[in-house]
Amino acid sequence: MIHPRSVSGLLLLSTLITGPVLAQKRPRADSDYERPQAPAPPSLPATLLQELVAIRDAALTDDYAYRQVAHLTENIGPRPVGSPQAQAAIDYVAGEMRKLGLDVRLEPVQARHWIRGAESAELVEYPGQVAGSTQKIVLTALGGNHPTSPEGITADVVVANSFADLGRLGRQNVAGKIVLFNVAFDKRKADNGYAGEAYEEAVPRPRWSGPSEGPTIVCRILEEAGRLTSLRER
Repeated sequence: MIHPRSVSGLLLLSTLITGPVLAQKRPRADSDYERPQAPAPPSLPATLLQELVAIRDAALTDDYAYRQVAHLTENIGPRPVGSPQAQAAIDYVAGEMRKLGLDVRLEPVQARHWIRGAESAELVEYPGQVAGSTQKIVLTALGGNHPTSPEGITADVVVANSFADLGRLGRQNVAGKIVLFNVAFDKRKADNGYAGEAYEEAVPRPRWSGPSEGPTIVCRILEEAGRLTSLRER
């Protein structure tokens, strides 16, 4: 276990609100490509409205936020939990908040520290392959993933276009193989203001639940399809 420190302080975000804020998912329109009509803006006192407009305009013309993001991403770099970069980012943000006159206190916390290893993959057998050659695949493992054995995994690849497709494949076509989820991304939906929904629909559920729960979800789907009796994560 390691003990990074977390930032606790007051962060004031001033935003011009032109409609009611709802803590829920935006309702879909009759068509996936039509944005629902916004409700009428609330009536605000003239003085308050002027102040909100001034705050908005100042934010739109100031590059403070961009400079902070640039420093975090370009100077400090990736910040996995428990890493030196994460601690540097915490100290930097705390210092910047203090410069703004905020009272900031850093408190010790415990967190799991996951270290990314070397990721590699290659096609070793495929149609049209030139004798003695392989084809490299660029990949990135999900954070928190469990490593393979030192010798890696060599297996056939089976393609599933959805979890329903996976259920139809059945255990006999999945066991001992690498499953590639090839879910189409709805670019038209994204271009019409629904990028979040398009991404959510295209990304398999294990991406959201985490790599440790991914095999469990796959097993459950196969069980629901009546095609699996016993398959355990190793």
